[in-house]
Amino acid sequence: MQRHTERLGPLSQTQRPVVLLVSGSPTSGSHTTATIEAASRMLADLGADPSVWDLASQPLPIVDPSRHGDTDSYADPWARRFTRLASEADAFVIASPMYHGSFSGVVKNALDHLDVTPLAAKPTALVAHGANLSAVQVCDALRTVVRALRGIALPEQLATVPTDFERSADGRRVLRGALARQRLHDLCTALVVTAERLRAPAPAPRPGLYRATRV
Repeated sequence: MQRHTERLGPLSQTQRPVVLLVSGSPTSGSHTTATIEAASRMLADLGADPSVWDLASQPLPIVDPSRHGDTDSYADPWARRFTRLASEADAFVIASPMYHGSFSGVVKNALDHLDVTPLAAKPTALVAHGANLSAVQVCDALRTVVRALRGIALPEQLATVPTDFERSADGRRVLRGALARQRLHDLCTALVVTAERLRAPAPAPRPGLYRATRV
């Protein structure tokens, strides 16, 4: 897992929004992870505090439903850490390859470790990868799960295809497609803006703005 900064204590209005990015491919060095890495850099440039959880390098065990609602009691230390990071986050990016018209099983298992509290009333950006743009089905399916967890799935989303990527000199996949990168940047911008707006205190009503009406 990659951390840009370590968050200590409760979030204040002057701190950067903390974003947890979940790479939902079980394959090391996947297209999904390459997109998540690009998103993490963009979010940092936009003033957020991103952390990446790569389910290929940090897989979670099959969820123990008997511990649901008491995530601190999970036996697996990674499961406890994942749920803690989710609870501390102000926003999320969830990315998955398309498997049989939907998202991966490892993403579902990761989300099954959470109760509704970590995502409730928090913005979530959705990212998919597939052989073609039918991968948007992944975002549609994830949107349903985010809603069930009382999260706020952004209307913006991104689906990538293999031609959006190139290999770097050291052989790593890198998101290079100009349109895909622009859409990802727009998605990250919307996520940060939404997270900051949701964190801002509601303005106090102006005196005299509302007056009782005698009926």
